Amino acid sequence: MGHRRVSAPHRGSLGYRRVRARRTVPAPRAWQTYEGAPKLLGFLGIKAGMTHCEYLEDRPRSHLVNREVTVAVTCIETPPNVVFGLRGYKKSPYGLKIVADLITTETKEELKRRVKLPKQYDLEKAKKNFEDHLEEIVELRAIVHTQPYLTGVGMKTPQIAEIKIGCSKIEEGYQYGISLLGKEVLIRDVFKAGEFVDSIGVTKGKGFQGPVKRHGIKILQHKSKATKRGVGSIGPWTPSRTMWTIPRSGQMGFNIRTEYNKRIMQIGSDGSQIVPKGGFVRYGVVKNNYVLLKGSVPGPKKRTILLREPVRKAPQPEKEPQILYISTRSQQG
Repeated sequence: MGHRRVSAPHRGSLGYRRVRARRTVPAPRAWQTYEGAPKLLGFLGIKAGMTHCEYLEDRPRSHLVNREVTVAVTCIETPPNVVFGLRGYKKSPYGLKIVADLITTETKEELKRRVKLPKQYDLEKAKKNFEDHLEEIVELRAIVHTQPYLTGVGMKTPQIAEIKIGCSKIEEGYQYGISLLGKEVLIRDVFKAGEFVDSIGVTKGKGFQGPVKRHGIKILQHKSKATKRGVGSIGPWTPSRTMWTIPRSGQMGFNIRTEYNKRIMQIGSDGSQIVPKGGFVRYGVVKNNYVLLKGSVPGPKKRTILLREPVRKAPQPEKEPQILYISTRSQQG
């Protein structure tokens, strides 16, 4: 670009896949390497909306330490997750491969809306088959489903996801998973206030968009040939093909995105303490347990969000923040 006065690099990161997500429930590509007592490493919730709160800054290296700070927070409603299955994976040349799984015979009636359950299922036989493969299993995951019908989003069909069971020994993790079959898991059983989590969700979809909106390229002058809302050149004569780095039209949004190390400001059970007057716009009131995360979370309201144990080191010691005020001012004007 020797003829340019100002550099004009490609807008937007090339490190992200700009493909449309296959479903609204995200599936993590990686889980934390966990050592300790068996526990679930994730939890499913529903994004309700955003508000703001004031708390005492407790980062020791911050120039605002021990002072009141106002931050934006995202409210995620977290009705209990139900564990209805267990799945074991073994290593293969092509990655992890399912080697054994089982489901409970006592399931919620609403689960039939999502999956077709077997009419005749021998749970004891499935347990024996699972135990025979414990030696080759390297990762255990619990199959859980949400209960959106307990909220006000108007959804009756549960969402299903696999959540890894963190454990030091597979045998201990298996016994822990068996003890959870058919039971509800609360958000307090997985996370606590002050911890850091990764929030994984599917962003808001924008549909098929041109390169100006999708990549932020410059609009050409009005005398340009053929088009103004396009790139000046899509590539050289040699090589005689269009490279993937050229800004082109295509799908925008509705991508799986992960935000790392989001701090849990508060975990509560009474939604009236944090819901704005009149409820969150386009969501309503929070009827179940909830989590307040510092900052924003990818995805629109009513979108399923997966909270995962952080795969990166937390930026500071984990301790519960001292919240002084949570805004409940009406968002409806």
